Amino acid sequence: MRQGLEACVNDPDYSARLLPLPALLRCLTLAAFLCLTPGLLAPALAEPIRVSAAADPGSEPLLARQQAQDRAFVEAVFQTAQRILPTPLVAPRAELLRRFLTPRATALVQSFQEVAPAKPLASAPVEKTPAAKPGVESDQVLQPPVTLEMDVEVNRAAISTLLSRLGLLAGSRHPKVFALRLGQGVAEADLKPLSDLLALQGLARMAQAPVQVTLERVPQGYLKAVLYAGANSFVTDSQDMTLLWLDLWGKYFSAREQQPGGAGSPIEVSGFSHVDEVLEFTKTLASWDDCLREVRLDVVDMRSGNSTGRWTARLTSPERLDARLREYLPGRKLTAVR
Repeated sequence: MRQGLEACVNDPDYSARLLPLPALLRCLTLAAFLCLTPGLLAPALAEPIRVSAAADPGSEPLLARQQAQDRAFVEAVFQTAQRILPTPLVAPRAELLRRFLTPRATALVQSFQEVAPAKPLASAPVEKTPAAKPGVESDQVLQPPVTLEMDVEVNRAAISTLLSRLGLLAGSRHPKVFALRLGQGVAEADLKPLSDLLALQGLARMAQAPVQVTLERVPQGYLKAVLYAGANSFVTDSQDMTLLWLDLWGKYFSAREQQPGGAGSPIEVSGFSHVDEVLEFTKTLASWDDCLREVRLDVVDMRSGNSTGRWTARLTSPERLDARLREYLPGRKLTAVR
């Protein structure tokens, strides 16, 4: 396959052309190669994150191990979320995000491996249980907390979707404020479960705002919500106020009009020796989900030993993309043309 591919690249009549992707199918070898493109263009698997976590002192061994593992999963998911966010959250809001992710963390873990066997935390002081009677010291000693060190691989795409539905990736398109109208069967007291969620989403209630939400309880007994934003509207219903709110704003923030960054931003890189290097770089671009979305390879300019690829993507963080390109390209003798 490689010989056929090199023949296409080195053919002077072929290499001088500017070829959109459909034209590459004229080359039988490239056709066989590009038939694997859907899999090749999928985001590369995330690198495992090394985390450590400890259980509470005095826990039963089996429970301590499970507790430490659960906490390690939360830490891995939380660290990944922080890396995806365009800007760091302030401490109180970051803690709200951690609490939000905690019950969802295990479902977001794809694989894990212990780096070393579980062991007591060496620096932890040995504690004694409180005495049953004043003045009598207990002989029972609490075991030091068990700690686990693990390599954890998480589902970055699912975490990114979760953050997007919370509005944490909306950037300048985040409305920040909304107006709320309560309908039949809904009182102010029903909104109490939403206080932390609103703080996490970065939303504040105002008397007047471009984005308006109506809440009501329908005769069947469940809650119904409608969000109006310009010409668009989003509707959802649920028995639970928190789930209702998450789904309503999740639909709003997931709408294409609310996606951050400029669609169709061009990226051009030269210096590729073979087409497979272009496709490999496409996978790399797709994995940079902290600065790019909707990566698409548009054109390959075939030239012997110095092919150029051109991509379009939704650019969410130009600064991060520039930093990644500066780190990635020089060691591979590639040059950004954009």
